[in-house]
Amino acid sequence: MEIAADSIRMLQVRRQRGRCRVVGWARERIDPPLRGPHLLDEGERLVCALRQAHGRCATRQRQVALALPASQVICKVLSLPVVVSDFEAEVQLLEQADQLFPFPLDDLALDFQVLGPSAEQPGHNDVLVAACRQSQIDPLEQLFAQAGLQVQAMEVDSIALRRAMSSVSPGTDVLLQLERNEAVLHRWQDNLLPHRQQVALASPERWLEPVERLCMQAGIGGVVLVGGAADGDRAAILAERLKVACRMAGDADFAGLAKGSEAKALDASMALACGLALGGLQ
Repeated sequence: MEIAADSIRMLQVRRQRGRCRVVGWARERIDPPLRGPHLLDEGERLVCALRQAHGRCATRQRQVALALPASQVICKVLSLPVVVSDFEAEVQLLEQADQLFPFPLDDLALDFQVLGPSAEQPGHNDVLVAACRQSQIDPLEQLFAQAGLQVQAMEVDSIALRRAMSSVSPGTDVLLQLERNEAVLHRWQDNLLPHRQQVALASPERWLEPVERLCMQAGIGGVVLVGGAADGDRAAILAERLKVACRMAGDADFAGLAKGSEAKALDASMALACGLALGGLQ
């Protein structure tokens, strides 16, 4: 589930006969859009929108996955001995946490994923470690609890987007998430670590110059548009200004999802929700 300023986007997937299929979705409009520096400042309106989105999705599932911006999460790749168990790995990471992350231990939320054998250290695995403040997560959990939902997983938005858009080459292309109030450029260092740049938009109409500056600073080779304000016209305008290939994300980009009666849900606005839902099946 994704919370944007102007809508709640919810997507449910299920594995059937070895394939992933969309079985429920909802885009619940928030009108007028949420305002203020933090969306949670309007908790009452958000709770109402969450309940309506869940009802529109017509699912009994009440456990949801959310994303935090990559700018709020510190990600590192570390090496640990292959023989280390998950429990031992967690202990070792917590012992090093005060050196790795600038958070007090009593406000630390940490998770990790084993990526596979290290190319640089034989007998070791590369491990992707992500950490943020627990105080960033608690208000979200409380808000969703008021709506009758349970936050089961919290991910990094750039990582979830890459999972959904696996056809996009991180070596040459970037994902540009275009919303009515902001534009976010998602890239991946060494094809793995997320790198996120964000710019606020004064209005939905005044988007081109801020986005052009954002893309020019990044020195990109190609752009794939996602997000609620992405459309074909804007992709064409941006391609002309940047002189690079620029296109909308389409259903062919969505990784491994079978096309069924709910395929119409797979458009550019649902990319993040799709990546979060797919992560719940892993």
